[in-house]
Amino acid sequence: MNRTGRGFTLIELAVVLAVVAILLSQAAPAFSAWTRNAQIRTATESIQNGLMLARSEAIRRNRSVEFWLTSTANPLQADWLVGCANPVNSNGAGPVAEALGDCPGTRPGAAPFNWIQRQLAADQQTTLPQVAAVDANGNAATIVTFSSIGMVTVNADGSNPLAQIDVAIPAMTTGARPLRVLVSGGQVRMCDPQLSLAADPRGCQ
Repeated sequence: MNRTGRGFTLIELAVVLAVVAILLSQAAPAFSAWTRNAQIRTATESIQNGLMLARSEAIRRNRSVEFWLTSTANPLQADWLVGCANPVNSNGAGPVAEALGDCPGTRPGAAPFNWIQRQLAADQQTTLPQVAAVDANGNAATIVTFSSIGMVTVNADGSNPLAQIDVAIPAMTTGARPLRVLVSGGQVRMCDPQLSLAADPRGCQ
């Protein structure tokens, strides 16, 4: 049997293209929101991991270890480092200009000169999320120090330890899901400020 091939007409192709264009226009905003929220979560988890690292290193090394938000951008990005509050050199002397020995550290109030671990937002492709950190009184703060037993203690520079870090992309007007990291005592917890803790364990308050 002979079969004659039949192609698509111009009208049919136009209809298909119109349908595809409509679907893409509807899906684009949702995909954009998903991408931005993924960046917020990545940045927040990075900060949470840094805080937990600082706490575990303080216990392991049996000395005070600090977590420091080091971003110089305005507003702040999710840049951080972890280092000992009072680094010692290989001879066991006190704080020195270069950490050569068992506990690399930082110099609060000045540029960091060494660290146990450092993370930059640019390395994780999370430069869009903005960070706002405050102490228990609501004042701006960038450092929190954990003691040798894993509890929040006084910072080496005398500043109040940070207690709350908010991560968001303010430019997003729809679909934005800001996240928060809370530091209290020896606890570090990530939560959603848009949820009530009484109704959802992911909530903040």
